[in-house]
Amino acid sequence: MSLSSMRYALISRYNARMLLQAPPLSVIIPALNEAGALPWLLQDLAKQKDMPFETIVVDGGSTDDTKARCENFPGREKIRLRLTSSPAGRAAQMNHGAANSTGADLLFLHADTRMHSPKLLCNAQQAMNQSRLAAHGNRVAGHFPLRFITTQSTPANYYFYESKTHLNRPDCINGDQGFWLARDYFDYVGGFDESLPFMEDARLAARIFSTGQWLTLPGEIATSARRFETEGFARRQILNALLRNFNALGIEEFLHAAPAIYQTQDKTSQLPLRPFLTLAQRQMNGDGFKTAVQRWQQTGAYAAENAWQLAFALDCQRKQIQGLPPGENNATRLAFYDKYLARHTTRPAVKALTGLFTLIWFYSLFLKK
Repeated sequence: MSLSSMRYALISRYNARMLLQAPPLSVIIPALNEAGALPWLLQDLAKQKDMPFETIVVDGGSTDDTKARCENFPGREKIRLRLTSSPAGRAAQMNHGAANSTGADLLFLHADTRMHSPKLLCNAQQAMNQSRLAAHGNRVAGHFPLRFITTQSTPANYYFYESKTHLNRPDCINGDQGFWLARDYFDYVGGFDESLPFMEDARLAARIFSTGQWLTLPGEIATSARRFETEGFARRQILNALLRNFNALGIEEFLHAAPAIYQTQDKTSQLPLRPFLTLAQRQMNGDGFKTAVQRWQQTGAYAAENAWQLAFALDCQRKQIQGLPPGENNATRLAFYDKYLARHTTRPAVKALTGLFTLIWFYSLFLKK
């Protein structure tokens, strides 16, 4: 046997051994100053049963004890915990974690995630495998239903947003629900968009909608409501609506120019809306009357696409009064909307009217703040 053949055989045996040792799942967690929240997630992962996986925490330059909490975590061998570093930015950190992982499947989790069922990952993998068999391929991505962990009295709005996480509709799937997909599918869709310090989850979700399908995984995960409680629930939702609208319109000037859109959790304070509203007003109207009309028409079309949420909100209100849990399959008003009303939202008159209502809503906020 030649020297090159021997070298090739050794490399082949090494690669085969690594494949056998590689876990089926890599759990990737971006972290930045998460010393308070991250250990709880690591403890939850250590309790998972019947599901081998590795855990990769990607630190973005923490100045607290995040790294020390990982290095000294008592169950690190059980969850095959590795700590790595990358430049700050959730998209960059998650892409870095994926590049340094070995699992055939990837699960991206936020550091403040909690999972209370020890069979959560095992059941989710079974659901993913069944869905892939039905779809005859790997172009399936999973997300978990979400519950908010609150320190204040829970308003009705949380019920609505928790219920939305059970759906597989555009603008309902966010990174805090966890993204589970095959490595080759993750590579196919291009990973997370690093061009912005936010919206990486929405953009990846949209690419999956256009190239594959979403699956609501069994069970649920929980996440902290600290940002909503500190910034103000209504204020955060208004800003999210602005972000999603400008992202849908492809107007990245707003996304790049908006100051401190996503502060780190330890620096979060009450959200000032006035700077964002002023910036939005300038982006919508600053390029002349004709462009402004076009942009408000496009905004109307985007709002019309999401009019189903009004019907769903009525379903949630009724189910909450009845004491039903979020996600209970009893959305009769949404079913009526999908069957009889949804097709009318593409009509020019409906989009124009919706754009007018959106403009009135926006300026009612703008003049009040």
